Amino acid sequence: MNSDISLEQLIAELDAEPVSDMPEPFREPQSPITDRSTADRHKPYITFFLDEIFLAAPLSYASEIGRDPAITPLPNLPEWVLGLSNIRGEIISIVDLKSFMGLPAHGFKKIRRFIVIHDRHIKVGIVVDRIAGIFSVSDKEKKKRSHDSGEISGFISAVVPPGPEPANVSGRGRLLNILDMEKLLSRINRI
Repeated sequence: MNSDISLEQLIAELDAEPVSDMPEPFREPQSPITDRSTADRHKPYITFFLDEIFLAAPLSYASEIGRDPAITPLPNLPEWVLGLSNIRGEIISIVDLKSFMGLPAHGFKKIRRFIVIHDRHIKVGIVVDRIAGIFSVSDKEKKKRSHDSGEISGFISAVVPPGPEPANVSGRGRLLNILDMEKLLSRINRI
């Protein structure tokens, strides 16, 4: 794989396969984050789906997006830890995010997508159902999360009400749930 490939090109390649429920290939960010004044007000997020739940993770926590990782299972781990994978020469734990968040698992699709997320303490691959794209969100668009029941609500830091769906992000007509990455990675790291 070409190491000079942009994130946008990689997402386009991943989503280019002909699957009826897949969004159109990613084209370009809705609002490019090149202007310093824009960068101060908007933050880029990678958006994805777990079943029909529309989620976002700050792009600063993501280092790679891929599909179909070769996973070596390990015994005596929680069911949500699928195993280890060699991602570009680095051994990384692969986590089934649905199972980790207490969502019902419907078995894996033929093609699995993953996002490598990290902080200064841990790097892990999370398996997601579908990558939606990159979207910029301003702080004023964010609302406090609702206090829904369920394990997933503990990992949501804010929500963004549905808005117009730009050409590059499938799902913007839905409520966008922004993940609390510090809490998510901290909880994964405890196991």
